Amino acid sequence: MIRSMMVHEFKMILKNKKNVLFIIALVSLILSYLLLVLPTKETSDSFDPEAMRLELKDLEAVTQGMIARGGTGYGEMTGTPFASNTYAIKVQSRMIHAFEDKDYNRFIQLRMKGFGFNAMNEQRDWMLIANAPYPGIDQARNSSLVDLRYQGYLDAGIPITYEMIEQKTALQTIVNFILGTTAFMVLFCAIYFSSDMMTKDRQHRSLLQGMPIGWYRLINIKSVVAFFYTLLVLAALLLLVVIILSIQNGFGSFKLSVPITIPSSLPDDYFGYRFAEFETITIAKFLLMTFGMIPILVYLFIRLNAILSLLLKNSWLVLMVGSVILFSERIYYSRTLTKLFGIELSNLPQTYFDFGRIISGEKQYLVHLESITFEKGFIVLLSTILVLEITLFVVSRVVKKQRFYRLAA
Repeated sequence: MIRSMMVHEFKMILKNKKNVLFIIALVSLILSYLLLVLPTKETSDSFDPEAMRLELKDLEAVTQGMIARGGTGYGEMTGTPFASNTYAIKVQSRMIHAFEDKDYNRFIQLRMKGFGFNAMNEQRDWMLIANAPYPGIDQARNSSLVDLRYQGYLDAGIPITYEMIEQKTALQTIVNFILGTTAFMVLFCAIYFSSDMMTKDRQHRSLLQGMPIGWYRLINIKSVVAFFYTLLVLAALLLLVVIILSIQNGFGSFKLSVPITIPSSLPDDYFGYRFAEFETITIAKFLLMTFGMIPILVYLFIRLNAILSLLLKNSWLVLMVGSVILFSERIYYSRTLTKLFGIELSNLPQTYFDFGRIISGEKQYLVHLESITFEKGFIVLLSTILVLEITLFVVSRVVKKQRFYRLAA
């Protein structure tokens, strides 16, 4: 009976027009981005040799002017601008030659000297830099992370491509997707696919009321089917992205580094501010940690939707409330807020919905709360699931099968 019910539920969710249309929309957005936007997109790591040539001409003109007026020495207010400009001309001219010769190892080594790119990474979204208590520290951190990533290219011992430098390979694009707020789309899929797992049966309520299967067990079957269906869709979309990007820009390498932020080992030394420190992990480890957390979050939202379905009895209300919970952190987020209603943010499950930044350590850096860690996230999320399981069991005893389908009619 249970197996037959699971097969039936899986067929129902596969044929659900709402889900089919949503998947078509997702595929269309993905293809549009990968085929139209990404190929022409310039990242913070892109390099324009012509723009640098123009900059070199300006530097050379300024340097010649200094020579003409004898301003090649040291000034108390200006320091040594002539020496700095001369050094910049040498580095940047060599950088152009290395780039045009496709000697990307040398190109990266020269670029790490601080020339030819914007040290400030592109803002991924609303969380970075905005309302920062110490913007200068943010800029220094971003520069350190870029240097660590470039050094990771050299240490990986693999051929470096320009697509790799621009972070456009398949693996790097996926990592940046997870690090950005677009990763919320993964959890929204779980909310969307499971929002009607209970209410869609209202048309067959007489049949379901007479089925020889327990109400709580039926809810569990629907949750399990929605869980595996969501993971199957996400895996298929991931495979599509990997295939297209691998053809366009190469697959990348699991050996490449992902810079992470770790708590400082030093005491407070800047008006009570503890400076962060940095390390790197491989893309392989980053993805392994990601794929360990995604199923937990997907399951959490599916069980939450089961509770909401019993209480609200309307799929669109379930979708709306679930989405509000997913994005609830944006309501109160602040770079200086570490507690909400007296509860430390590290103890709230919504802190860990942004799972990419948890793994990279960026979340604990942004709110300056070192207790926000990947390990703590696992404990909090599993504890939340336990609470949801108890709540669902109780609610299923209050809102029984007959009552649910009668009131939902």
